[in-house]
Amino acid sequence: MIIGTESETIEFKKTTGEKKEAMEAISAILNKHCRGTLYFGVDDSGFVKGQQISDSTKREISRAINDSIEPRITPTIEVLAIEGCNVLKVTFSGHNRPYAVNGKYLIRTGTENRRMSPDELKHLIKNDDYSSKWEEELTDHTIDDLDENALKDFYQSAVGCGRLNMKHYDKEKLLSTIDVIDNGYIKNGGYALFGKNARIGLKLASYATDKKVTFTDLKLIEGNIYNLVDDALDYVMNHINWRSEIGSRKRNDIPEIPERAIREIIVNAFAHAEYSTLPEIEIGIHPGRIEIYNPGTFPDELTPLDFISKNLPSYKRNRLILDVLFRSRDVEKSGTGFQRVNEECRKQKVNWTFRKEAYGFFFEFIRTNVQINVQINAELSETEQLVFNLIKDNEEISKSEMAIRLGKSEKTIQRMISSLTKKNVIERVGSNRSGYWKVR
Repeated sequence: MIIGTESETIEFKKTTGEKKEAMEAISAILNKHCRGTLYFGVDDSGFVKGQQISDSTKREISRAINDSIEPRITPTIEVLAIEGCNVLKVTFSGHNRPYAVNGKYLIRTGTENRRMSPDELKHLIKNDDYSSKWEEELTDHTIDDLDENALKDFYQSAVGCGRLNMKHYDKEKLLSTIDVIDNGYIKNGGYALFGKNARIGLKLASYATDKKVTFTDLKLIEGNIYNLVDDALDYVMNHINWRSEIGSRKRNDIPEIPERAIREIIVNAFAHAEYSTLPEIEIGIHPGRIEIYNPGTFPDELTPLDFISKNLPSYKRNRLILDVLFRSRDVEKSGTGFQRVNEECRKQKVNWTFRKEAYGFFFEFIRTNVQINVQINAELSETEQLVFNLIKDNEEISKSEMAIRLGKSEKTIQRMISSLTKKNVIERVGSNRSGYWKVR
């Protein structure tokens, strides 16, 4: 059976033994069209040959894509049964051009993957929009798949600060006004903001030292952006020090780091993250610093200091998400966020710093004269700490539920439980079927 012909967005490979050529095709197609499809088990003419495919085959291709292509992408890999033959279908997309495969920059011309000239590469970098096209793509979700409480809270905030003119709450009108719905379907950006089962990741961690070695607390949360912003801010404010000043009429409690500055950087991380790869915003509380990680690259030629000193306009990666957060006064669109952070920190004599990395941006508030007294039951690995937190929050949680929540196998969860038990951190009371966990 012939399933089609190769094109500028479709590539055929006889077997997964042609991994190197397949990776080159993926990166070349991404650089030309930002999306495409590759089939293993189909010859150049489009005739289905089939091949043996196991779970390890899929993992092998997933690892090859992860290791070979930069910036990283998250493909969809599935097995198709066509007239008794198994075919491996790889669907991929990405808007973070240019993409390199093992250090080479290729581009698709017809069905050929050729190396880009220096001028072509320069032109692609210069003309590719910094903004994300992912957030405008439609999902399969409808109005019923959104978090009603988050939407109502947003409506009240936006109306209250004068950035939304709507006398009465009308869900459909609201979604149309903020441009997150099209023909009854929610856009990616809208679902990331308000989805009931959105899977935006937030990692919250406290450490005993300034090295990421020993956790005193570790949580992984998934949800929508609108709720996660508050979760992140609450976590930081509950893990920093406060002092009291007696005013003329009442006592004022003042955090060691200005709350407005913390909120600005947290919102900035969510507003400018690269969402096409299921990112994880991270917040780390250390004795000497508070670190906020944004999984979105900073404009190469700029730093926060440029936005402070030169009054530069904002670079809008996620225009839709940024606009919604602006309406509820969570961010300013004018590019003045770093100026406000700097001014708040200057008033309170708080220093800050930053660092840019290949796949993200770190902002750090420097803490001074902070003494942390922590009691640690045992030095736990990251996965052990996550399992411990789940058990601490729900003593009746099952191994299967922990596996789903953490994205691990039940065998891995069992290893973590055995390790925690040996370290005398937890114990099982009663039977596996009707018992419960006890935290020591």
